[in-house]
Amino acid sequence: MAIKIKLGKKRDFDYPKSIKEVDEMTGEQFELFIFKYMKEYQGYEGELTEKNDYGVDIILWDKDNPTNRFGVQCKRYGPKTVLGENELMKMQKGVKHYGLFDFDTKKPNLYLFTSAEQHQLTGRGLAYIVNEDIQTYYREDIIEFIKDLDEKLNRDVMQSNYSNIAFETSKKKKGSFKENTKFVSMLKKERMNISKYNKISPVYLVYNDKTIEDIINKKPTTLEKLLEVRGFDQKKVDLFGEYLVNRVRVFMKLDPIKPQETEVAKVKQEEFTLFLKETRKKIASYNKIDKLYNVFNNKTLEQIVEKVPKTESELLTITGIGPAKTELWGKYLVGEIKKFLEKC
Repeated sequence: MAIKIKLGKKRDFDYPKSIKEVDEMTGEQFELFIFKYMKEYQGYEGELTEKNDYGVDIILWDKDNPTNRFGVQCKRYGPKTVLGENELMKMQKGVKHYGLFDFDTKKPNLYLFTSAEQHQLTGRGLAYIVNEDIQTYYREDIIEFIKDLDEKLNRDVMQSNYSNIAFETSKKKKGSFKENTKFVSMLKKERMNISKYNKISPVYLVYNDKTIEDIINKKPTTLEKLLEVRGFDQKKVDLFGEYLVNRVRVFMKLDPIKPQETEVAKVKQEEFTLFLKETRKKIASYNKIDKLYNVFNNKTLEQIVEKVPKTESELLTITGIGPAKTELWGKYLVGEIKKFLEKC
């Protein structure tokens, strides 16, 4: 059973100002810190669980999607503590008890927040995280929370409050970072834009501050160069790489790169639009939906044309299509889109 906690004003909670203050927290204080931060500054709703928590300290859900819930385990560890597989496996009890499964993959929806560094995990512990697809946030991510809070709460920034961040590993890096404040501001602004457009939350999952440092150092002006940046894989490059590279090029006063040929570029977009409108009619008829816009409206249709979703997960990133619609006819729609693309 979870305990619902109503929060007061955002400043009522005394957020830590440094990673040192985090290290001095008790386990329960660390849980409350994560809980408050995720609710107040990352757009989640949530509940704290009781002491017999089945390995889950917090339950979170997106305000726009309350049925898809996430189990959170918080570990406030010292520098010599080792995090192993057995501790992580306790979360499985919470998965069954609270029903914390992803609708699409049927895998557990689990988050791990820890003040430990990644090297403090045993090999089996790290393998377990990978196999169970546990989204994990380590010490460097907790530091990013503090940096984010400094900005949101208008607190005085003291570099000594941070550690383990690439920006502060040398005086040379400190200087270069300060010299590129406009570049940093642009990248943070675009990170927020990408987060909102692609429904990526929390925002640092787009890219974190270490990645910003690497972008500043490498200045990627092509998609190939962006792949060399720390924290970028092919999935991110495919999703928003072209947009970000063009933002970098504009900042550097270079011409934007030409849009890559998309899968629907071989045919007129009008043809794809007409196809989607016909498919919308079929979905409405089969599911006895009286109004076509109740399937998806024209604004949503435009996003489908732009993004060309080929999986149910990709479909969920489109405005106006939530879990209920995806469960009802999402598989059919992406299947029809695949058939359309094969004919192109």
